[in-house]
Amino acid sequence: MNVFILRISNVKILLYILLLFFSRSIIAQEPVLIKNGERFVPELVERFLHSLNNQNEYVISFRVKFTDRTDEKSDYFVLTRKGMKLSAYNYEERAQKLDSLKLSDESLQLVWDTFIHNDLYSMKNETDVSVFCSGKYRIYNSITYEFVLLTKGEMKKLSYYDPEYYDNLCYGMAERQKIINSVAVITHVLTQ
Repeated sequence: MNVFILRISNVKILLYILLLFFSRSIIAQEPVLIKNGERFVPELVERFLHSLNNQNEYVISFRVKFTDRTDEKSDYFVLTRKGMKLSAYNYEERAQKLDSLKLSDESLQLVWDTFIHNDLYSMKNETDVSVFCSGKYRIYNSITYEFVLLTKGEMKKLSYYDPEYYDNLCYGMAERQKIINSVAVITHVLTQ
């Protein structure tokens, strides 16, 4: 009797693993739509993103920018997807140079899955999320995390001002934590 129960448990575990494996591949093939975005306007995004957008189904760029420096040049991390193929790039804005990053397929998939899991395609920009924070204006001239998401014909910018500081000061904004998680994964794969 115990052997029979053990075999049934093993079958359940195997079925669960198979279900997880096949559902992931089915989900990965579904198109990801931008919510809370707008029509793609080339003039509103950096020029280097135009060719990547023309060649891929999805383009996600990330940079850290200093709020008080309008002349500062930022480096970008860029993830692209065409079909099931993921690629990553570094763009040096000062040198206007786009370089391919040599990341493993597992690392690329981890970044993509993190972006999807953290709802970057459906979440709102920080200025569009109403949340009360009594210490909202305690810091000045800090950093901003900026994501630009592009698909054929659509775009969205996500901009979050010093999310770690405000997450500690005014905890409870799920979108802010999702941005922090997404940046943490980018940092992780780039420092492996």
